[in-house]
Amino acid sequence: MFGIPLEALTMIGSTVLGGVMKAWDQAQQDKHEQFKMMMQRNEQIEEGVQNARQMQNPNAAWIRRFIVVSAMLGGLGIVFLAPILEHSTFVPVEVTSGFKFLFLDFTNTITEYKELYGFVTPDWLPFAITNIIGFYFGSAAMQRK
Repeated sequence: MFGIPLEALTMIGSTVLGGVMKAWDQAQQDKHEQFKMMMQRNEQIEEGVQNARQMQNPNAAWIRRFIVVSAMLGGLGIVFLAPILEHSTFVPVEVTSGFKFLFLDFTNTITEYKELYGFVTPDWLPFAITNIIGFYFGSAAMQRK
């Protein structure tokens, strides 16, 4: 076969196979070392978590509960007590009058201030309340007992 003796072909084949096996063995050793380092890192992280749990102030849970309950009561107070207190707030509203015909535009836009009774909540308030409640229940559900 192309003037190469059979012994040389088998030697080339065994050389290539030996190199592949050695590379595979080295990859397995690298994976083993990587796994050992990962386990050491996880042990260090777990040790840090345990130290943080031991150093935690025993009143920290009560502080978190107070913050959550205060946020919930504040949000509920704005939603439910605002109509009762009849607090008035002026909100800007754009009013457009006139008409458009083909390419002619006879519209006029002015800003009027409408009086609303009760407290006007900002757009971010419901999201903030749900985030606080979700964080509180999520962290409570993931505690190890």
